[in-house]
Amino acid sequence: MNSGLSAEQLAFFEENGYLVVEDVIDQDTIDAITAEYSALLDDIGAQKVAAGILSPDFNDLSFSEKYLQLLHTEDNFFDQIDITLPLANDFPADATMHAGPAVFDLLTHPKLLDVVEAVIGPEITSNPVQHVRIKPPRKALPELAGKNSYVGTTTWHQDHGALLDEANDTQVVTTWVAITDATEDMGCLIAIPKSHKKGEMTIHCPGDGIAAENYIPGKLLNTREAVTLPIKKGGIIMFHQLTEHAAINNKTNQIRWSFDLRWNPTGQPSGRPAFPSFVARSRSAPETELRDADQWAQIWADAKERIVSGRYNDQIFNAERWEKYGDAEVCA
Repeated sequence: MNSGLSAEQLAFFEENGYLVVEDVIDQDTIDAITAEYSALLDDIGAQKVAAGILSPDFNDLSFSEKYLQLLHTEDNFFDQIDITLPLANDFPADATMHAGPAVFDLLTHPKLLDVVEAVIGPEITSNPVQHVRIKPPRKALPELAGKNSYVGTTTWHQDHGALLDEANDTQVVTTWVAITDATEDMGCLIAIPKSHKKGEMTIHCPGDGIAAENYIPGKLLNTREAVTLPIKKGGIIMFHQLTEHAAINNKTNQIRWSFDLRWNPTGQPSGRPAFPSFVARSRSAPETELRDADQWAQIWADAKERIVSGRYNDQIFNAERWEKYGDAEVCA
């Protein structure tokens, strides 16, 4: 029997659409991720120092200071450190992402998969809708970066909205993994309990940025009571795909760091066919599991090549899904 969640925890998740689970990810895994991202920032920073964009003093800065300096060097810097390709139908040929072994180890972490298994069963696919979120103090952000929900404000939304219509019947669960503490002052998540029970998408008004900026308008939320979800590093927060949730702005002088990982039962459409899924766990056919970090990086590289070459010529994201709400009264 799977021991990822107790019967009480599973009942709470099914009733409320979210669940906080502490002590899932061990410190060694967190340390490996921190080291991997530190090396990544150093590599990117070295290129900018060599180009005269940044001062050599960059090398003496802390991780947080380096991250903020890099955010100020270019509008789309964050794309280089995210764990997915850009969500854009006009796909940039020079797109980059991060697919390092420490991130792969997180995606295949046994205790994390135990928790996921308790909800969706033993045949688990890693859904390609995934992101890293490293949020500095909101006051320190450049204007454009502040509009990116992976760096700045995360508006009210439902995760199901990120998927194409092919996944309307797919069972997706989100695990929001805390790499640092996420207190209320640091910008923890907030959610509306039982909001998933409507069984449908709430109106999302189109924002002024990429798809992630679409938002549920306050007029539809002000009669519902939200709960704050502070969590310690190594913990996770699970969300049903229809649970309405957001994040508070980071008001401290520290970064708030998390990973947004999603999962679905193997065989169900991912809702983002342009990007690669993989079997993270299979009790019935363990030989189908992806266990090699280099292979994981390669399937993302192959996906990019298919898109850039034109061999994949379908939609990456269905922007029209949200544009239809642009004239809605609640979006005015």
